[in-house]
Amino acid sequence: MTATFAKFKAHFLNWREWELNPIVIKELRQAVRSWAVTGMLLLFLTVLFIVSIVFLVSQSFDVHTNMQLGASLFSTFVVILAGASIIFIPLYIGIRVAMERRDNNPDLLYVSTLSPARIVFGKFLCGAYMALLFFSACMPFMAFTNLLRGVDLPTVFYILFFLFLAVCAANQIAIFLACLPMSLPFKVLLALVGVFASFMIIGSLIAASFAMMISGTGAMMMHGNFWVGVFTYVGIGLALTGLLFVLSVALISPPSANRALPVRLYVTVIWLLGGLLNFAWIWQMKEPQLILVWAVATSVLMFFSLLVVISNADQIGPRVRRTIPWPRWKRAAAFLFFNGAAGGLLWIVLICAITYFAASGIISLGVVWFPKTAYGMSTEQSDSFFTNSFTAAAYALAYALTALFIQRKFFPHRPPKLAGLLAVLLAAAVAIVPSIVLFFLNRLSWNSVEGVQLGNVFNIFALRTNDQLWPHQIFAVCWLILITLVNAKWFLRQMKNFHPPVSAPPVIAEISPLP
Repeated sequence: MTATFAKFKAHFLNWREWELNPIVIKELRQAVRSWAVTGMLLLFLTVLFIVSIVFLVSQSFDVHTNMQLGASLFSTFVVILAGASIIFIPLYIGIRVAMERRDNNPDLLYVSTLSPARIVFGKFLCGAYMALLFFSACMPFMAFTNLLRGVDLPTVFYILFFLFLAVCAANQIAIFLACLPMSLPFKVLLALVGVFASFMIIGSLIAASFAMMISGTGAMMMHGNFWVGVFTYVGIGLALTGLLFVLSVALISPPSANRALPVRLYVTVIWLLGGLLNFAWIWQMKEPQLILVWAVATSVLMFFSLLVVISNADQIGPRVRRTIPWPRWKRAAAFLFFNGAAGGLLWIVLICAITYFAASGIISLGVVWFPKTAYGMSTEQSDSFFTNSFTAAAYALAYALTALFIQRKFFPHRPPKLAGLLAVLLAAAVAIVPSIVLFFLNRLSWNSVEGVQLGNVFNIFALRTNDQLWPHQIFAVCWLILITLVNAKWFLRQMKNFHPPVSAPPVIAEISPLP
């Protein structure tokens, strides 16, 4: 403890030796030399100036005083700022990262000794600085609208703050998409999709800004419930942005590194904090059914984690193996967070099981805690939700284990990420092939779609009655048990091989005596 405190104290005493992230210096130097950033900023200022002149000149010809001129001008500025920031800055940052990710480009990601986390954080800081530059250029125009009436300064700063956070989140999304291991044509296609998605984000931000202006955000800041909601939304946004950050770091990390450790630790932490936050809202609102929000979010997150986990390689490199602890209880905990599909599958099963048991327990105890509260869902609806979730989870694990067995058995020399693709194709084939067969037999109808289709996970949510669900439950559980037994030998072998390297005893050469 004393050594840790001394190290912490020495770190802050030597503040003069601190240095800025070198990635930020490199990116900002290239941004200053680029005409794209300078030209976009000048164009942005020109548009703001012309819009201000048009509004003021048009008001001078009006006989009556417009008491909402400031609000109208501010709304126009928000549209221009959101469009310029959400489209240009993430696109610029994403293109820069994607160009450095190319194999034939011996740039920073391949020749630098900086850690992957520092590289990604430097890219993120560069995007945040560029966003701050655009917001600083727009700030005098925004503050000027307060003099024209119709909008107050607290609302102006509040909207700009949330818009800035949205731009930073969009920058991190662009960095994550650029770090994906795809070829150049797929990245171009992904960039086009991202540009179209930016218009949807801009529309949502503009609608939220207008709603804040109409609702009188400045007056609502005096209430405590307002800040509780603000901190909740900001916390969720920061958690999702941090998740994309650790995923980006894992994507550019070398294959010999323990990529799974920071990602699974981070997901576990935000899962626990999300549960505590949801429980706090349940206690505040007296509504135990709100725990389903946490359960649904966890299910979606674990579904995507399942595709990533089964795409992991079985072999652990010597660099990672040396960090495995020797004590059995530490090794059992490390098995869940280290590289490898076996530990990842066990980690997903534990999180899903704890989530469902905790959610069902809170809903059951809610009748005792809040007996006079009108629930948003009835007991039958919540039971149906957990039954559907359990069946869908069993199907998802069965798909994943089946794809894992096919990849290990029939395609052992192919990359392990083939298992994730096989799981998606298997689920799609089971869902689509029966409909195609019925179509060619001229028997495809809504009755066949709403009927029981064993093996089709999507069919669970299309059934007419809950009585049709029990065949799915039996089939999913039997399939999961069977494929688990098939993979049991592989799983036990992975657990047995998870240990630190055993160092060989030193070889002592015999020295013959002198004659």
